[in-house]
Parts: sequence; structure tokens; C-alpha cells
Amino acid sequence: MRVLLFGGTFDPPHNGHLNNLKAAVQAVKPDEVVVMPAGVPPHKKASSTPAGLRYAMCGCFEELFRLPSSPRFTLSDWEIRRAEQGYRNYSVDTLKMLGQTRPGAELYMTVGSDMLLGFTKWHDWQTILKLCVLVVQSRQLGDDRLLTEQAEQLQAQGARILFAHAPALPLASRDIRSGAVSLEQLPGPVRRLVQENHLYGYGR
Repeated sequence: MRVLLFGGTFDPPHNGHLNNLKAAVQAVKPDEVVVMPAGVPPHKKASSTPAGLRYAMCGCFEELFRLPSSPRFTLSDWEIRRAEQGYRNYSVDTLKMLGQTRPGAELYMTVGSDMLLGFTKWHDWQTILKLCVLVVQSRQLGDDRLLTEQAEQLQAQGARILFAHAPALPLASRDIRSGAVSLEQLPGPVRRLVQENHLYGYGR
């Protein structure tokens, strides 16, 4: 059984996230996809958007898995609940949880190009390499060479790396929050939640 973890702050989830998840699914061909919005990620300050709304917005990913032949889709609030208990979210803990709740599963975790380039700064990154296959996704045009070099260095230390080939979309959640990118770059259900809840200054 293959389980693909697709995590992030998702503040908000946008069309670039959908594009990357499609590519990861095509590369991995998982039996289950677990989308997990972060609680308090260690590398970022806490989101000002209520966790419940970020979780609700992530429901947009389910649209990718409507066909009978699609992998099972799970939207998990595990990291959010951990954050409510006062814990910071470390990927190694999430992977251990998935391994315990899905015994014998082969775990895959998506990472963006920026995260791969700084991977050795992650908490307990050596254990992460033992727990899962990294599914690498380019986030900007022209970063393939740097990604390949970093992947080769990590593979020399035991990493298993799979590249998901998708056109890089120059799109970031922070650009939507700042108003630099149109709400049209959001899936319809996410756009409605943003406007209905007056997020990021919209709908006021």
C-alpha cells in the first residue's frame, strides 16, 4: 500500500497546489492521498487564518478524487489538533503517526523545491529519509539543476527521491494574501470561503 502525504499551511490552497498534487499522484500512483494542513509549522510563524477555515478550504482537493479509479482521499486535521494541544508540527512526527496507523504502508511525502534545498536543516531529517520517499516538486522555473544537485547529495546519504514532473506555476499563497494575485487563481470553493469569511481583506 502506498500512502502519499501532501502537507502545507494552505493559507489559502490555490491552483498551484492542485497542479502539484495531480503531478505527485501521477508519479507515485498511491492507494491513499492524505492532505494535511499544518498547525504551527516550525519554519514559519503561525497563520493568522483560523485553522478551521484552512481545513475547510482544503476540501477543494477532494475534487481530484471523484472517479472510481482514484486513490482514497483523506483530509486530516491531525497536525491542527496537535497544535491546539501546544505542539509544533514536525514532519518526522507526522510520518511516524502515518506509519503507526497504516502498518506496512510505503510512505511518500511531497516537498517543494525550496524545502528540498534546505532539507538538511529540518528537524531529525535523517529519520525522515528512513521513513519515506521524497516526492520533489519544482516551484519556480529554472530550478531543475539545483534540485538535481541537492537530490544527488541526499541520495548519497540514503534518500529515496522521486521527481513529480509538472509545469512550475509561479504562484504563492502569500501573493494571494497580499492581493498581488487575483482570487481567480483559487479553486471555486476556496474563493467562496475567502469572500464569505472576509479573509485577506476580501469581501469587506
